[in-house]
Amino acid sequence: MIDLHAHTNASDGTLSFDELVAEAVRGGLKALAITDHDNVHSSVRITGKEPLEVIPGIEISVFDHSLGYEDVHVLGLFIDPKNAALNLKLDSLGREDQKKATVAKLNELGYKITFEEVKAKSQGVVGRPHIAMVLMERYPAEFPKMSDTFNKLLGRGKPACIEREAGFGLGEAISIIHGAGGLSFLCHPFIYPYDAEKLVSDFKRFGGDGLEVYYDYQANRPGVPITGEENGRLIEMAKALAVKNDLIESGGSDFHGKGKRGHQRLGVFGAPDDVLSRIKSALR
Repeated sequence: MIDLHAHTNASDGTLSFDELVAEAVRGGLKALAITDHDNVHSSVRITGKEPLEVIPGIEISVFDHSLGYEDVHVLGLFIDPKNAALNLKLDSLGREDQKKATVAKLNELGYKITFEEVKAKSQGVVGRPHIAMVLMERYPAEFPKMSDTFNKLLGRGKPACIEREAGFGLGEAISIIHGAGGLSFLCHPFIYPYDAEKLVSDFKRFGGDGLEVYYDYQANRPGVPITGEENGRLIEMAKALAVKNDLIESGGSDFHGKGKRGHQRLGVFGAPDDVLSRIKSALR
């Protein structure tokens, strides 16, 4: 089994690069992609000497107002994490300003935390989970679990959620990944509140390469009860969309680590080995 979608604490995961690799080895994986949100801080650490194949990647957030898409995610696999144009684009996103605004909003609501405390929790780009960690430490009775902070304050539509104003367009995200030498994949097509067929078609129209077919919707949508049978049905639907749009298959667990989204474990959900072989053939 391989897993082409996993996060470290350089974005919103809880494990460091070394801890994530060790967890992947314990899970029996043959390959792992590091796909942190909008940054490559962990991907640049890949040496090729790890005890399994580790693939440099990224998960880019798309806010395409012209197409009506908000917070759609595009995965880049086999990118060059040191690509200068890629890093310049990522620096332009202003994610840190958004998180500073979130902390300021929390202060207004009576939660006395500082951005310095939050930043100390991150090994890369500051995310909402890092804010959640500080809230859990400062107010343990109110927030015994990370999910409590999102349900009450940090989740979309909640009092302290500050929406992103800046983001890449769909075509721009694909172009950025191609410019860094990688292939682009539309992530988890059935997570979004959009028509999946239109979204996948638009992604292909703008030059997208593949679709995340194998995905653990069951573990990653705790608020939406999904059975294993239903998860399998979504995978089959994604396969059909990939065939219809001539897209390469990809897949992964979207692993975030301990304390995130229930009890995810690397090696329990992933994609078949031959998926990676086909991706490499397309890359060549």
